[in-house]
Amino acid sequence: MNQPSSNTQSYFDLHTSGIGYLQRVRMVPVRGGRRSEPFLACTIAALVGPAKDSTLRYFDLKVSGADAKTLVQRYVGVADPNLRPLVRFRLGDLWGDAYLRTSGEREGEPAGSLKGRLLKVELIDRAELAQIEQHELITRGIGYLNRIKNVSPKNGDPFLSCTIGALAGPVEEPEYRYIDTIVATTDAQHLVRRCVEAVEAQRKVLIAFRLNDMKTDPYIRTKGERAGEADLSLKSNLVHISLIKVDGKQVYPAVAQVPASEDDLPIEGSGQSGVSDDAPTSEPAPSEMEGQVQSDEPAMATSF
Repeated sequence: MNQPSSNTQSYFDLHTSGIGYLQRVRMVPVRGGRRSEPFLACTIAALVGPAKDSTLRYFDLKVSGADAKTLVQRYVGVADPNLRPLVRFRLGDLWGDAYLRTSGEREGEPAGSLKGRLLKVELIDRAELAQIEQHELITRGIGYLNRIKNVSPKNGDPFLSCTIGALAGPVEEPEYRYIDTIVATTDAQHLVRRCVEAVEAQRKVLIAFRLNDMKTDPYIRTKGERAGEADLSLKSNLVHISLIKVDGKQVYPAVAQVPASEDDLPIEGSGQSGVSDDAPTSEPAPSEMEGQVQSDEPAMATSF
């Protein structure tokens, strides 16, 4: 892989931001010897959807930012729901953790939690909620586009879907977070449809994306060596695409032609870290979307 230049980031950022309630602040012990120190952790119940009928998405987080630690530390052991503060937050390194329930009426069923690192957090006045009509839970990053499909559910309206292999971690050795998305806006649908031919030809289609409402879809594996184990898919709504590169070449937004003498100059498309053309084409993690019938892809009039 090509080494990133001095003016590019050394990490692929996958950040999620929103508003929610800070709760379950605690110190988590670490096993492994005398030098192992406990770390500060918390749960954030993030608000998403219409203010009059919002949903909570729970994130189990390790507190990493220095300022975040200072604020969160004050709430260690606070259990009274009326004392849980309302916060604006940003977290990184999002991932999903699947498990089987071990007790209760749903014992043996698969479940999943969203995890990550709490980078920034600030207190906000609860009066601010009265001014919000729609809560958004936004995830931003870059990743490879895969599995573009028209989906026709048995009960519901047809929709366009795709899978994003989001990049996270060091540029030299990134990890992938596979996210199944519904393409929720007209502009994003138009851009995704223009990528169908390139994706089907197994070209590397890299996008800078914005998602809304991250959640988990847990299930039990039914095949292979891990049959019977709990697993999950990350799911969200794709609402915006700000950059598209096909095999390393920027195709959206359109790049103005440069003089021949400047052909060797690199094009910085988004301010994000560069990705080598040698980067592998990401393959989506298995996902079980029951009750859905996939239709044929539409004809492409203006593909990239």
